[in-house]
Amino acid sequence: MSFKKLITTSTASVIALFIAACGDSDSGLRPVNENPDTPSSEAAVDPSSSSVADTSAQIPPVTGTGLLIDDLEDGDGSTLIGSGWYTYDDHDNGGASVITTPNVTEKGDPLPTATDNGSLYAFTVNYTLDKGDYAYDPYVGWGLLVPDAIDCSNFGGISYWYKGGKHEIHVETTDVTDYDVHLATVPASREWKQVSIRFKDLAQGGWGEEVAFDPFHIRAVSFQAKGDKVTDSLSIDNLYFQDTSEVEKDKPDMTIMDPIIPTVVIPEDLTISSPLQEKAMKYLNKGINITNWLEENKAYFKGKFKFDESDVKLMADNGIKSLRFPIDLDSYATNRDEFVADTTDTVELKFDDENLFAVLDSFVEWTGKHNMSFVIDYHEYDNSYNITSSKNARYIKMMANVWKHVAAHYASNEREDIFYELLNEPDMTNGAVKSPAWHAAAQEDVDSIRTVDTKHTIIFGDAEWYSISVLSKSEPLNDDNVIYAIHTYEPFIFTHQSASWAETKTIKNLMFPYDKEKWSEYSADFGVTKSTPSHIKNSLKNYNRTGSMEAILKSVVPAKKWAIEHNVPVIINEFGAYNLKTDKQSVLNYMSAMRTISDTLQIPLTHWGYTGGFALFDSEDGVKGTKLIDGMKEAYGL
Repeated sequence: MSFKKLITTSTASVIALFIAACGDSDSGLRPVNENPDTPSSEAAVDPSSSSVADTSAQIPPVTGTGLLIDDLEDGDGSTLIGSGWYTYDDHDNGGASVITTPNVTEKGDPLPTATDNGSLYAFTVNYTLDKGDYAYDPYVGWGLLVPDAIDCSNFGGISYWYKGGKHEIHVETTDVTDYDVHLATVPASREWKQVSIRFKDLAQGGWGEEVAFDPFHIRAVSFQAKGDKVTDSLSIDNLYFQDTSEVEKDKPDMTIMDPIIPTVVIPEDLTISSPLQEKAMKYLNKGINITNWLEENKAYFKGKFKFDESDVKLMADNGIKSLRFPIDLDSYATNRDEFVADTTDTVELKFDDENLFAVLDSFVEWTGKHNMSFVIDYHEYDNSYNITSSKNARYIKMMANVWKHVAAHYASNEREDIFYELLNEPDMTNGAVKSPAWHAAAQEDVDSIRTVDTKHTIIFGDAEWYSISVLSKSEPLNDDNVIYAIHTYEPFIFTHQSASWAETKTIKNLMFPYDKEKWSEYSADFGVTKSTPSHIKNSLKNYNRTGSMEAILKSVVPAKKWAIEHNVPVIINEFGAYNLKTDKQSVLNYMSAMRTISDTLQIPLTHWGYTGGFALFDSEDGVKGTKLIDGMKEAYGL
């Protein structure tokens, strides 16, 4: 897990583009009820009538009491509010994405393009997304500035017609100074469609300072395509600010229901006679992950500690017993790709030991000094182990050799509380690698480790994000010194509300546990928008069934039953609630529920998050912890 920062073009560069593209600032204004260049239509669309509406061969002219930003009909690249269109890409951040417009001026400024929707022109971009050396999602964008002379205070939404790829619309205000703009995501459409977005439904990405949306301070409207490498296009037409009177009103769409608490059948005998169960309870309970550092895509240790002994001491002084340390180990194999490509089995895998063991040895020393166990978690966000590489014997051998190299370094260490976690959430991007393939690779890792180290315990989690159901259908690995891990973030709609990378990014105000007295008939009160996926809406409507400790407990019991059947320990080494916008008492209630589940089933816990969005510790700078969050000591049972 991690947070992906989205960096757009700078204000200065936007202004430069604006100056280059604009003519007389007063010459382009036109009332919305006068549109002589657009063919007439009896099926005029009320911009507030629907978030996405199908169209026939022609799109109708814009009518209403709001402001037509641009219908593109003059074809000159200037908007009707006195600004000009601009484009940008991710090159300044190391990306390799490309954006073009079919028509440009002699100076290279973008122009509208003849279109197929019955009007004369639309603003069309063609693009290829390519992350290059950029660490996050590649992106391209285009948009326009809103001059200071335009008073947007009475506008309540924005509408436009579009055809093409999935994209975001950004409504940028001067109140946001860290690029964490207010936005909405719009799905792809290969036919012309209209989208209407209320300003109240916009949400910030979540990585910056939370700022209330104030339409009076709107300074730009822009669009952005981002994500996996793809070539696509998008056309925009009839961009329109809706007056507050035109914006669709919330309607009651949920029923306030009593909580339904499931019946949970817990095995009468929880005994696991393997000595590993006692070891797991002793060393892997009340743990924590160091997050947002060396597990991130292209993150690499080069002698600079983001976290150090002071953080370990702070954790230990507050009762934390275990440190799970996510790090992308194969990044330190300096000739990884050459090794994988070798068909002669003559290339020897080489390592940057200076940096790899500088950071690992430091945390081994610090955790030992402060009486915390240490888990080396092979954790990758670049998804290099995927459906393709999982079928490549050389790639699997590379992973096994990486583990052999690390294990050889610690084989002589007498500490029994150093653990090797084979690979966090295999194929974590999409879960395409299935359990049998991952088991085979994991067994090769284990066998490789055991050629140099038979002492230290290995941790294994199954496919599909350490799935409980997948593990429950699997057989243990062929090694009697393995502890099995699962991850749980149930109920997901609560634990990931407002998370910028998830489909729950607009969800807010959810309490834990479900409280009938605090519920609402309006899903909009919990952040549901027109673009919220249906399965998220269904999860919200079903929250009276899932928002309880018992519901989480019921989902975890199958893992314990499997552990008892096979006489092996199972641990939960990722759980947590994204808390930047979540009610603090609800987060503490959730933590208490997880502690109760741990105590009931004798399953050790390791929390995802030291500081940041999933945090046990407060932080003044968002990085270094300062103190345990109030109430967390009791909630986590430290």
